Amino acid sequence: MVNISKRKVFLRFFSLFLLQSLLIGCSIGTSFKPNEIRSFKGTLIPELSSEPILIEKVSIDLINKEKNKIPLNLPLTLLNYSPQSYKVGAGDVLFIYVYGETERLSAALARGAAINPVFEKIVRDDGSIFYPNAGILDVAGKTVEEIRLLLTDSLSNVLNNPQVDVSVSEFNSQKIVISGSFSNVGTVPVTTVPQTLSEVIANANPFGEGGLRSLGDLTSIKFTRDGYTYDIDYEYLARNSQIQNYIYLKAGDVIHLPDNSLSQVHVIGEASNPISINLSRKNIPLSVALAQAKGLNQSTSRGKDVYILRPKDFEGKPRIFKSDMSSPSGYLVAGEFNLQAQDIVFVGTAGVTSWSRFINQVIPFTNFINSAEDTNLIKN
Repeated sequence: MVNISKRKVFLRFFSLFLLQSLLIGCSIGTSFKPNEIRSFKGTLIPELSSEPILIEKVSIDLINKEKNKIPLNLPLTLLNYSPQSYKVGAGDVLFIYVYGETERLSAALARGAAINPVFEKIVRDDGSIFYPNAGILDVAGKTVEEIRLLLTDSLSNVLNNPQVDVSVSEFNSQKIVISGSFSNVGTVPVTTVPQTLSEVIANANPFGEGGLRSLGDLTSIKFTRDGYTYDIDYEYLARNSQIQNYIYLKAGDVIHLPDNSLSQVHVIGEASNPISINLSRKNIPLSVALAQAKGLNQSTSRGKDVYILRPKDFEGKPRIFKSDMSSPSGYLVAGEFNLQAQDIVFVGTAGVTSWSRFINQVIPFTNFINSAEDTNLIKN
């Protein structure tokens, strides 16, 4: 009996010693102290920057400043482009009407004459057409007006003061490519009417059936022109009418809507339900992301220490923001702070959380020891 009592005393002492050791080790090596986050030099996100990253407080002033920034994904080369007059190419169908001459041919045909009045001409692969009494004409690369003048001059040899009208009845030579997660993918013909980027995207229906959002990432539409690819934020265009009406398209442009499976915001740390949120639009506020994570864990979180880690902003630089969610006013401000794809929202830990977690880990171990002794699993 004496040996058993001594053993119990020893085991309980050992359990308390182990508990104390674990708690001390936890407080030294693994606890996260938000006040230690001042500036990072490759510590938290080593691949992002070799320069210290200052923490910026989420405030109304910061939010207004961010809204006034123009992203680098809208370069002046796009904004300054002016649409040119349409130039005919191979495959286009021209409608040609020669006043007086066309009526004469139609009347002859009506009388049974073996004359075929040709009103439409397909531009050949070599860029030419053949028109009676005018011969073979090179029309590729010319505007409709230039073709009209060329045909008028050619017919002047056989007609007195010919009156010629030329238009394009089918646009087949120049295309804009629509691909990816749009509802309507394929090609869009370039016509004599200039088209803007916003118009073509809207017609391609990026929102899916019935207006529901598709699996496309509207925050990063890939726009390729002349070998260069730009990231276009569709909702940024929608909010800025001065810009959306001045990005004109031209032949060869490619508009690709990527899948949004990799476009996510991650809420981690002491949220009630850590979650990754797929983005189909950019203006998801911080408050909405936290709501989808079922809010802050009331027992383990520290509302004053909510961090937003942004690997890359509009200028390609990493940034870190801090939001105070411990008061109603903090939630109001968070409702105006928009998250971007790949943002990481980290909810800080309350001071007692790490202690309670390790206690919960150690208590089952001490119970196991006592149980083991009582069941003679630990022999004399």
